[in-house]
Amino acid sequence: MRSDDVAERWSREALEALGPVIDVPTAASVLGIGEWTAYAMIRRGEWEATLTPVLRLGRKIKIPTARLVTLLYGDSGPAPASRDTEGPSSDMAGRPTGTSGAATHDDGAPSTAS
Repeated sequence: MRSDDVAERWSREALEALGPVIDVPTAASVLGIGEWTAYAMIRRGEWEATLTPVLRLGRKIKIPTARLVTLLYGDSGPAPASRDTEGPSSDMAGRPTGTSGAATHDDGAPSTAS
């Protein structure tokens, strides 16, 4: 199978539609390798070292779909900003606001100042 065939069959959208985890035969198909090659790579630790994490659930082995998508297509865009990078929002004398938008004291209690 040519790599163009793999890319055509397994678009980002098709992979994401599979759900959060996929089985090894599906992951092998996505990568254009044989099922037994994939299992051998997992057994030798090569899969986790070079491709994606492997989830072992009893006798079942699952591959996180999102990590496979990232491996093949890169990030889907900028990551959502976390609270730490945004900095606190503020109003009323520079006090940080809580989740309701009301000013809060340092202990998280609502401010009574108007």
